[in-house]
Amino acid sequence: MIGNDIVDLKQAAKDSPDSYREGKRHQRFLEKIFTEKEQGYISSAKNKHQIVWLLWSMKESAYKINIQQDQHRFFNPKKVECTLLDNEKGSVKINNESYSTLSTISNKFIYTVAALKNVDKAQNKYFKIDDSSYKDQHQTCKAKLKEAISQLYKTKNESVTIKKNRLGVPKLYKNRMPIETSCSITHHGNYGAYAII
Repeated sequence: MIGNDIVDLKQAAKDSPDSYREGKRHQRFLEKIFTEKEQGYISSAKNKHQIVWLLWSMKESAYKINIQQDQHRFFNPKKVECTLLDNEKGSVKINNESYSTLSTISNKFIYTVAALKNVDKAQNKYFKIDDSSYKDQHQTCKAKLKEAISQLYKTKNESVTIKKNRLGVPKLYKNRMPIETSCSITHHGNYGAYAII
């Protein structure tokens, strides 16, 4: 199983100003979302805002796998705890399950892929999206994922379909038959990505 998440840092600054402004609201934001351990990473970082969104993308990507395993959604970001191993690699723990993460950090976006194991074996791609419409961004991500699956299975693009299950998890089909490949798509602001394993 795989999960991914991307954060457009410019869009995040617009959408979540409390995460960028110092003061009481900023501190409440951190306390609501991050564990004490994670707040320690943030307070000791040179670029605090980058670490905030790195941790968030790690949480989101692991959460996408966890809902596939447990078959239910929840919103409790502090139930999801990140450990930073180095600038790119980390792990996320939810209950008794641990997920490996691999992140790409730039000054424009942060992108994380999570897997139950062997995150290094995931195939993934991130890309810029010029259209600001949520629907169009989603369609772009789906189209790029379909193209990747078509190449992987050496089949025509039109024979691949993507359908979300009741939890919103994308499932892949080739000629209407389920494919065992796990996938995840994400988009935010002007960036999108897919991951498959």
